[in-house]
Amino acid sequence: MGLYCLLLIPFLSDVGEHKRELKDFSLCFYTSAASFVLCLFLFYFVSPRFSARISSGYCKLSVAKKTDWDTRIGSNLHAVVVSTISLYCFIFDEETASNPIKNDGVLVRVGVAITLGYILADFLIIVWSYKYIGDLFTLVHHLMAISAYYFVVVSGVLPYFANVRQLAEISTPFVNQRWFFDAVGHHRSSSSFIINGYVMGASFFFCRILMMPIYYYKCYLVWGSEEQLQLGALINFFWISTCIVLDIINLYWFTKIVKGAMKLTQKLKDRKD
Repeated sequence: MGLYCLLLIPFLSDVGEHKRELKDFSLCFYTSAASFVLCLFLFYFVSPRFSARISSGYCKLSVAKKTDWDTRIGSNLHAVVVSTISLYCFIFDEETASNPIKNDGVLVRVGVAITLGYILADFLIIVWSYKYIGDLFTLVHHLMAISAYYFVVVSGVLPYFANVRQLAEISTPFVNQRWFFDAVGHHRSSSSFIINGYVMGASFFFCRILMMPIYYYKCYLVWGSEEQLQLGALINFFWISTCIVLDIINLYWFTKIVKGAMKLTQKLKDRKD
């Protein structure tokens, strides 16, 4: 009997592991679904009413700008929630940092699940409203993110690397606020516009550009390890290829931010002179 129980231990352990993984997957699936529905609900029902009440300029916008505005309300909410989770995990989640390929951490995976649901909804909104807010770079960005985050949510792999990517959302509210200011005709020489612009540039640099060498150095450290090889060719391909494409897009966006900041700084300097 004792020998029989010993033989059952590995099997029972596998069953327990399978149940835990199934429970984690269910949590992530329902989180993604809730995020997807909430994003569409915000776009179609909440933002048009909320925005009309808080901003008189919203009602004067064209259909295209109203559509863009409504997508950014959901974008801001998503960014605040996800960046809080990712920053917490980046600083305090030692398990994710020490086991970047695969670990039992749930919070990082939930954060990515929220993003997956949001990006899926936002992608559909852009496709449906392409004549108003269609943008090739944004569509490519969303497709790459969906491809990469799918494996994180479904398989629970690469949590550290996904979480580092999530840190990029810290800059999103400032990017959106810059657009809001422009949309309602806020003067570009105002202190609020200038402060937001510099904070936007700084947060974009620190959370997206400066994180690139840190990210790829971590990739270098784990590349060739047993855990990395066990991911298989498909996941490894999407892991690296999507990161390269996303970083090219981020560099392109950052050059536009820098050019805008330099142009604004020069105008302010000329005005003082």
